[in-house]
This record gives sequence, structure tokens and C-alpha cells, in this order.
Amino acid sequence: MDLEAIVLGILATAVFLVPIFFIQRKQKGEANKAKKAFLAAASAQGLNIGQHDFWNERYGIGMDEAQGQIFYWHNEEADLQEIIIDLGTVRKTSIDNMHRDVNGNRIIDMIVLRVALHGPKAPELYLPFYNREGSMMLSGELQLAEKWSNIIQQNMAKMQAVQV
Repeated sequence: MDLEAIVLGILATAVFLVPIFFIQRKQKGEANKAKKAFLAAASAQGLNIGQHDFWNERYGIGMDEAQGQIFYWHNEEADLQEIIIDLGTVRKTSIDNMHRDVNGNRIIDMIVLRVALHGPKAPELYLPFYNREGSMMLSGELQLAEKWSNIIQQNMAKMQAVQV
């Protein structure tokens, strides 16, 4: 092989791969920065988050097992949402998968974890996990919402067993 062709191939590959490397590095840094903000917000509320999930650089959910509380965090540009849920007040959870069918294809508009609290006039909390307006692609949000619905239900049962 010709040495010039090898050098040219290496340079062409580098021109293609170096920008991808820097883009991925920048995205990972932004995700870590947002995750630290999520954990700092939980800590500021007096919570010690153990098990947690963080996605799309804007959403986070975690549980303080010692206090029996769930912390939900959604940081959308100008709107920061922080919700603390005491597991002792939860009656049930469910997943709302709002979608529409277009030309035989299902388009998911929103995935929400709905948390119903005890009491006749207690509000239901809606914790968004995915919104089509904020993110065009799904990346496991439905499975994540189902996971946290199960976690909440399992820990609700533990909290109620302890109270009885």
C-alpha cells in the first residue's frame, strides 16, 4: 500500500471521529452536572437518596428509604418542579400512556406516573416521565415509569405493614 493513502485514511477517520468524541464528552458532562443538581436538590430537602434514576438531563426520581419518601425532580428550562411524596400517604399508582394512532403507527405524546394519595379530597400527583414536546425520542421512559410504580407499591406495602 501507498504510505500517502494510509496517512490520508487516518486523517479522514480522525476528522470524522474527533468531533463525535467531543460531542459525546460534552453531553456526558452536562448529564453529570444535571445529576449533581438533582442530588443536591434532594439533599437540600433533607433527603438522603439511595436508589434513584436520572434521564434526559431533566428528570430524576429517587427514594429515601429511611424516611419512606420519594423525591421527583423535573428541571424544564424556566420551570423547576420538586415533589416529595410520603409513601405512607400513597393509596395507589398507575401509568398513563397518552398516545394517538396515525396511519397505523402509534405516537406516544406523554408518559406519566400517576400517584393517588389517601383521603377523599387528596389530589392525584402527575409525575411526567416523557413529553413529546420536550424530547422527540423515547429511551426507556415507559419501562422506567413502570419500575418506579412497582418500587412505590412495594414500599407502600412495607410502610403499611409497619404501621399496623
